[in-house]
Amino acid sequence: MKTYPICLVGLEQRRAVLVGGGSVAARRALALLDAGVHLTTISPAFCDEFPDPAQYPALNLVARPFIPGDLQGAFLAIAATNDMAVNHQVWSEAIQLGILVNVVDDPAHSNFIVPAVVQRGEVKIAITTGGGSPALARRLRECLEKTIGPEYGDLATLLAELRPEIIQRFPPGEPRLQVALRLVDSDLLEILRSSGLSAGRQRARALLELDT
Repeated sequence: MKTYPICLVGLEQRRAVLVGGGSVAARRALALLDAGVHLTTISPAFCDEFPDPAQYPALNLVARPFIPGDLQGAFLAIAATNDMAVNHQVWSEAIQLGILVNVVDDPAHSNFIVPAVVQRGEVKIAITTGGGSPALARRLRECLEKTIGPEYGDLATLLAELRPEIIQRFPPGEPRLQVALRLVDSDLLEILRSSGLSAGRQRARALLELDT
């Protein structure tokens, strides 16, 4: 299956509908809530792993079966039930309404698929096999999780903090790019790994002064 990878932004202003109440749906719900969407989840019952609306104000649990019209006003939908007929109902309505839709483990009835993700702060590495082998995507994710530690998230945080200053102090194009690359290619990762974010900030500040 041919795919085009994208990252959706601005989801804090969007509504998503998740159909299903099992463990797979629970994982999808957490990921959607972490992305900031207003999430309506529809299922006759919800497993114990499901997020608690008391902890997630953007979550609305609707304890009943899916019915036509439930996707009205949604930006995206996910069907994660063990009932193929229900999943296809969700797919059909989403296509009619022009909504992004994923039917779990059914790429033929999805217009987007959810990749395996390694996340370290704002750093996200998405792995997909085009829906062909979720097992392989999982193993690749596990390999990367051993290599990409939390210090990469700290580095992304630090570089985001410094970016406005770099833009202000250095001319656009190659000069600005080289300053940013020197920070990325420096010993910052090792310092963040061994000594934490505060020490990393001090080192980054020293490196920036060398470029003045």
